[in-house]
This record gives sequence, structure tokens and C-alpha cells, in this order.
Amino acid sequence: MLNDLSLSMEIPPDTSFVCPVVNAAKTLAERMGIDQRENFRFQLTVEEFCLCLIGLTQADTPLRIVLTGKRYLLRVAFSFKASNLSLGGLNITAHAAVRVHGDPPRDLGLLLAAKAADRFRVEHEGGDCFRILAEVDRRYPELAPGHAPENPRPPFRLARAPDAARLSQAAALAMGAYPGGQCPASFRTPERFADLVADGEVACVCVLDATGQTVGLLSWMPCIEQALLFSGPFVFTPKETRGAVAGLLVDTFLQTVARERYAIVLSFRATDDLPPGYFESLGSLQVRTGDGCGRQPVIFRHLQEDMGQAVWCGPGIEDFLRQAYDRLAMPRDILPVEGAAGRPRRESRLGTNLDRCRDLAELRHFLAGEDMAANLGAHVTAIRDKGIRRILYYMDLAHPWEAALAGDLFRSGFTPKVVLPHGGQGDMVVWQHDQTC
Repeated sequence: MLNDLSLSMEIPPDTSFVCPVVNAAKTLAERMGIDQRENFRFQLTVEEFCLCLIGLTQADTPLRIVLTGKRYLLRVAFSFKASNLSLGGLNITAHAAVRVHGDPPRDLGLLLAAKAADRFRVEHEGGDCFRILAEVDRRYPELAPGHAPENPRPPFRLARAPDAARLSQAAALAMGAYPGGQCPASFRTPERFADLVADGEVACVCVLDATGQTVGLLSWMPCIEQALLFSGPFVFTPKETRGAVAGLLVDTFLQTVARERYAIVLSFRATDDLPPGYFESLGSLQVRTGDGCGRQPVIFRHLQEDMGQAVWCGPGIEDFLRQAYDRLAMPRDILPVEGAAGRPRRESRLGTNLDRCRDLAELRHFLAGEDMAANLGAHVTAIRDKGIRRILYYMDLAHPWEAALAGDLFRSGFTPKVVLPHGGQGDMVVWQHDQTC
């Protein structure tokens, strides 16, 4: 398998140039050894986004395209300029069947592109400058049951530079021993997890027993510039030795990341094996359990002294923020912002990540629009119709226009639950849609 490949090009906003771009995408997928089905989906993603964006891009500016192949996915990035951009057709609530006076389906190209890709996001880079990134994953074998180590024996030691087979085995063991909600999504296809580690997207520490059996795993990855998100510790030994393995995992993790540039470590997926006294609580989120509602703790630990920062505060959440910062003893200048007004677009655009295995939907705001409250409500309905009950929304307090959406969230049934220090470009508020168990 080849290492990363990348190629870039600029084309004028002319549909005549779409064919060579699609051919380049096809060649890239073939060189990376991607299966035919994923190759075709990548070509369709590139083609449909190209055709749509050529119609949106300002006539005097080029469309810049960067194609990237990695061992675990294919990615395309489009950079362009557009005035009064609305991308409502990329919302999960859009329907290809909607027609107006017998015209072709509205936003059909955007719908095809969104459905072909495994994920995508829109980035507003200021003014009329935008960027769209879309990704198609390599297909991996399904999860095979992992066999727990037999009679693991101390002393326990770190696995130095564990190979792909060891990492795949550890991920499979974690999926077999812990609830799916506590495991990263990559554990469901352990070979993908090993590729993410090899590529540097994910880091981990693995522990062995005296005979070389895998007895523990803890993984982490950046959630943005200053924060790391970790999962674990995952321990595969009897009760009497679990504490020793968990302590070795957490100590090694903290010693490793303490030498890096991050300010904080966070976790939504800490297991019951987490040793006491290492982390502080940020609060909790609601989860559904077999016998009703439960609480999912959110924990953190500083890696560097918090020197304070300014955050924007939308309508109705100032008391929530002040209480959170006072409890955490974090210095913050809270800057009030009024409710959003004069939005430049009719249609808002929400990014949605659906995870059925964890009964979770995560929403992020990409483009503001006049229909924000209605769009949030439509997303909640669409997500509930898919059988997913837990819905979270992430608000970055570094941006006044994001903080100004607080009123829309309250009106749509969301409640602020947790503040994540340095969780975005600034602090991040996690909102949860109210639910009954």
C-alpha cells in the first residue's frame, strides 16, 4: 500500500474541466488500492461537488481542488469564493423529492454529493471565501471477536511500538469487554484503528503481561489545537490486577502528552477502570441505560496553567457560564452578544455526525441562516425518526456569531450541559436536546 498521495489543481468555473478532475480522482483511488465501490463513491463525490460549486463560484475566480489519498480514506477539498452562499441541500433534512412547479429536484447535485461521501464539512474562511472537505473511507473487514488473555501474569510492561496486528487485537478486545459507547468508532474496524495510529491521526499506549499477552489499551487524539480527547483505560485482566494495568496506562499517557503543546485533556469515554484522583469533573450528559436514564461523566485535567481568555456569551447562558467557570476556578472575560440578527443567508447549514452504535447524533453549526431555529427542529425530528435519542450540539465561544445562536437552541429544546475548556478555537459549550427515558 502506498503512503499518502496528494495532487492539487485550479480550474475555471467551467463544467468542461470536471471530467479531468474526476479522472484524477479515479487514478488516485486506484493508486491507493481502494476498492471499486469506494473508488466510484469518491468519483461521484468529486463530480457532484465540482458541478455544484462551479455554479456557485464567482465567475472571475478559480475553483481550487486538492485530492488526497491516505491508507484509510480518500479526501477532496474545494476552496472557492461565493457571495451569499446557502448550502441547505447539504443538510440531512434535505429531500431530493422536493420539486417546484415541475422543475428538477432542488439541490439534487448537493444531495448526491452528500450521500456519496462518508462525511463532509463546510468552513467559512472569512468574507466570501469558503472551503468544503469531503471524505470517503476505505472499506475494512468487520470486527472479529477478540479472545481475552488467558491467565495474565505480572509484571506488566509497555508495548514499545506495537505493530498493526497488536493494535488491531487490542481494539477488538476493547470492543468485546466494554460498552460500545465507551469505545472510539475506529475500534469497530480494528484494522482501521491500526492505520490511524500508523498515520499519526491517533496515538495510544498498549500494555503487555509477562508472557507478551495484550492486557491494556488507552487511545487519544486531538479534538482541536489545544485539547486532547482520550478513551479508556481498557483493561483485560482479572479484578485483582486491573488497578495496576490502568495506572500504568494513565501514567504513561499523561507523561507522554505533558511534553506536547496541549493545554488540557478531556474525555467523554472514560471507563470505570479510570484510577481515582487523576482527573476533575466538568459535569455530565444524559444517556439511556437498560433501566432508564443514566449520567455520562465528562472529565478533564490541565496540562498547562490556564492563563484565562475572553469568551462570547449568547442570550440566556451567562449564569450557566459563570457558575461553570467559578466551579472550575478558570479566569474568563465573558463578553455578551445579542441574539443573531441580520443573517446574510436564508438557509443555515448544520453538520451532522450520526453514530447508531452509541445512540448519538452530534450537530455543529457551519453557516448561519434565517431559518436556524426551524432547521434545528427539523434536524431533531429527522434524527429521532432514525431511532437515535441522544442529540448533542457543540457551540464554540470563540465566535460571537456562534454564541448568538443560544436563543435558537433554547427554542429548539436544547439545554447547555457542559463547558469544555479549550474544546474548540475557544471554550466550547455542549448542549443536549431534552429527552425522556
